[in-house]
Amino acid sequence: MEAKIKKSTVVYIFIFLFLSIAIWFLFDIKKNQNKQLYLNQKIIKAAAEFTATLNGYRMVVDFIENRYFTDPQILKIIFEGFKAQDKERYRKILYRKLKPLYADMKKYGINYLQIRFPDGTVFLSFHRPGKSKSAKSKPIIINLNQNKITGGFRFPFELYFRDHFLGNVEIAISYDSVKDQLRKIFKGEYRFLIYKKYLLNRLLSEERKSYIQSEINPDFFYESKVNRDYQINPEVFSQINIKLKEKTKNRLSEFKNFAVDIKVNGNYYVVSFIVISNTKGEKIGYLVYYEKDNTIFLFAETFLMMYGSVELALLAMLWLLISLITKSEKFKTLSEIDVLTGIYNKGKFNNVLDTELKKVRRYKRPMGLILFDIDHFKQINDTFGHQIGDYVLREIANIVKKNIRDTDIFARWGGEEFVLLAPETDLNGLKMLAEKLRKAIEEYNFEKVGKVTASFGITEATPEDSTDSVVKRADEALYLAKEKGRNRVEIILPEV
Repeated sequence: MEAKIKKSTVVYIFIFLFLSIAIWFLFDIKKNQNKQLYLNQKIIKAAAEFTATLNGYRMVVDFIENRYFTDPQILKIIFEGFKAQDKERYRKILYRKLKPLYADMKKYGINYLQIRFPDGTVFLSFHRPGKSKSAKSKPIIINLNQNKITGGFRFPFELYFRDHFLGNVEIAISYDSVKDQLRKIFKGEYRFLIYKKYLLNRLLSEERKSYIQSEINPDFFYESKVNRDYQINPEVFSQINIKLKEKTKNRLSEFKNFAVDIKVNGNYYVVSFIVISNTKGEKIGYLVYYEKDNTIFLFAETFLMMYGSVELALLAMLWLLISLITKSEKFKTLSEIDVLTGIYNKGKFNNVLDTELKKVRRYKRPMGLILFDIDHFKQINDTFGHQIGDYVLREIANIVKKNIRDTDIFARWGGEEFVLLAPETDLNGLKMLAEKLRKAIEEYNFEKVGKVTASFGITEATPEDSTDSVVKRADEALYLAKEKGRNRVEIILPEV
């Protein structure tokens, strides 16, 4: 008795330890799921703030482009400049015309405007110094500001004058302008990370010098402008980026929005990465939003409280669950298994047949059905008694189980009848299987009885079949085998 108690105690301790570990992992998964939901909300918030800010700029740019660059007077000046050999005169006229506009644009942080002819010649450029890329002409560019724009959000607009295509006007907002606007409104810390492939392929060589490699990922760069109005302490900011290097490993290359949490000096920070694209829809980098947020701490604290309070209760529930599951499985087995032969019963087989027919309909895969029964079984019972009859049924069940695949479904249909479902088996394979089973039964030596034979009816299922129709054909084939002398295999196929 004492040894039995000790054994039970060991089992209980093992279950308790196992349950403790399981509960810990389950709660940890739930904690991480809840945290991820919260991070997803932060992603949505950051993306919405960015989109709202960019849309605000877009509205201003749309107004400028539609107000000024559909104006016939301005378009005529551009047209004359496009046609003229000496473009300098018209360039200066346009400069004077647009100078007040550019002064207003700068108030909104929009400090780049360029007009480019179809051949690539830059006719007028506010903000960016330098020479035209055109090999045909190298005009003097009027620049109102000597600071270069180092990439940004560009809004091109096609120019037409009396059905003449004049090229494009491009208005752009620098990453710095957008970042400063975001910081003013939403009080976070922002940084634009630009993918190096885009940086090398699209930006001018002098623009690339304004970018430095990110400590988060060497494939991304950010503008090197010094920011003195910090929302997050620079030392803390640097520590956050160091930890981000590991947390974002392999994720930045996927170009999908995501967010991570970072703990630095006892404080939690949420860092959201929002994908940015150019006007062609190409993904070129991320807006990174840094925000102090100690709400993340609550997830860990709640996790520990819940784990401590629920563990004992769950342990008690486990015992009840084990008891219920044991009884349930026992009843389930009894409801699906034929007690005499140990194979599936008719009810279970019908459920499986219905499932397999659905696969036939959906995937158009072959499936065969075999229905067979023992020849002269009543005579066996009458001659040798029901115990020997039961013995014959069990032996035949064993013979069949040894000669079929694991994927085949074998069941007792009722009395001396058996049914076999053969998925992924066409008619030729079905005939071979039925003959194999018929021969195995015929050649087996049954104690006291000696030789026993069986008759087989087979058919192949079609997508149009129901459980009733396919079983009916197999039954008709079995009846035909009986009529033709028993101990044989007969086939009835569906009507075409």
